[in-house]
Amino acid sequence: MIGRPTAVALIAAGVVLTATAMVLPWYSTVYAGGVEVVVRAWGTEVLNKPGDWPAGDLSPWYGVPIAVTAALLVAGVWVARAALAGAAAQAGAVGITAVLLVSERGHAVEQQGDFALGFGLVFLVVGTLAALAGAIAVQREAA
Repeated sequence: MIGRPTAVALIAAGVVLTATAMVLPWYSTVYAGGVEVVVRAWGTEVLNKPGDWPAGDLSPWYGVPIAVTAALLVAGVWVARAALAGAAAQAGAVGITAVLLVSERGHAVEQQGDFALGFGLVFLVVGTLAALAGAIAVQREAA
């Protein structure tokens, strides 16, 4: 059985890893003509942008739901069940992101492009698992 200090440390590690993931690239895709799109939590960066690229780059803000779940995790150290709600919500947000990544990878491969995972996504997954373990442990101790 995990004690409360260890559980809180796991939640804290999950929050730190999640915060780190928010500034690192999550994934990148390369399309014909060498156009590379690097996706982060707060938008996209287009490298080698051609002149005919459509105006207004698509900028998914994956960071919004993740920031909310991280806030719930932090609150969970003091508020009963908030950490569990935050961890469950973050696991769901990461699951939705994973589905979007599978779709994006399929689109890139279909266009004879390339797809690469970034360190941000790896940190996010590890942080989510750590926070989930800590939140479950805190909840079990409270019960």
